[in-house]
Amino acid sequence: MRIRVHYVSPKGSAEQVAEAIARAVKCVKEPLLPAYMPENVKLMFLGCEGNKADKVTMDFIASLTPNRVANAALFHCGKDQQALSQMRKALKDKGIQVLDMTLTTPLKGLFGGGPTQADLERARQFAEDCVNSLA
Repeated sequence: MRIRVHYVSPKGSAEQVAEAIARAVKCVKEPLLPAYMPENVKLMFLGCEGNKADKVTMDFIASLTPNRVANAALFHCGKDQQALSQMRKALKDKGIQVLDMTLTTPLKGLFGGGPTQADLERARQFAEDCVNSLA
């Protein structure tokens, strides 16, 4: 199965989660800038940070087609679920199937925080569950 992991991570939290996911599914993580456009991808993991989906993520989604990406699994670092809703709607509007399961972890702040080892273990399990749901 062809799998990609893409993310935007200005604070580093989404990159940590993307790394855990990529290791679990044995592929390379790629930041959205610069990312090669996916082609014939069965499952794309897509993640961002913050309360809303950022412009880079939304522009990337706007460039996708169901021929490029068949299924998407979403992850997010932050408290508010609005980013997940925005990404889900934009992907569905493009005709891309979005898995029901999502992953949310803490965002790094000025005084630390961010994903814990338990959160990263949940990310690995999330990745495996997503792949198994499409097998």
